[in-house]
Amino acid sequence: MITCIAIDDEPNALEVIQRHIDKLSSIQLIGTYLDPFEAIDYLNGHTVDLVFLDINMPNINGIELVKSLNTRPLIIFTTAHSEYAMDSYEVKAVDYLLKPFDFPRFLMAVNKAQDLLMKSSSGEDFVFVSTGNQKQRIVYEDVLYIEGEGNYVKYIFDQSNTMVRSSIKNTMQVLPKNRFVQIHRSYIVPFSKIEKIEDSHVYIQDHKLPVSSSFREEFMDLINRYNPMV
Repeated sequence: MITCIAIDDEPNALEVIQRHIDKLSSIQLIGTYLDPFEAIDYLNGHTVDLVFLDINMPNINGIELVKSLNTRPLIIFTTAHSEYAMDSYEVKAVDYLLKPFDFPRFLMAVNKAQDLLMKSSSGEDFVFVSTGNQKQRIVYEDVLYIEGEGNYVKYIFDQSNTMVRSSIKNTMQVLPKNRFVQIHRSYIVPFSKIEKIEDSHVYIQDHKLPVSSSFREEFMDLINRYNPMV
């Protein structure tokens, strides 16, 4: 199921999105926001698949809001102003809904987002990373965890590790969300390798890794989403 939020400074616009979503079983509206800054706080601490976002808002517009996010979910712009259409390509929006939009047009946009999410979750099982003047293939299933060290990240494997010039933030953006989760400002772990969660730590083989308070709520939400009976 697609999880989403909606951001618009007009209550009527949020009600329209809510009514359209209520007709669909494939998408869940987690929250609506009249204040874009409250939405930014939420998005920087939680993971959603999709955001319905107005562009012309007071104090910050939708394009600026997207650029401010630590990680970017899929974006569908909802606006009464056609002149922003070209700007939406800059942030790789899924679609651009011009108000007033009807349910068939709304459904078309949702289907586009769903297709992108399916392609992402069923994509390749590896990524190529730069190590000096070489490209090395990292197979997701082989990764025990990823550790940030200054301007570098280290991919930890059973018998070796690979150092890459990057940040934890940038690394998390290129990894598949259905496989990896950030648990600390310095650690990313694959769901498949977690053997135990105890207190504020996860255990992967003989490695004990901390779960920081700023990531714990989102981490447990994701664990519960992937394991709803636990």
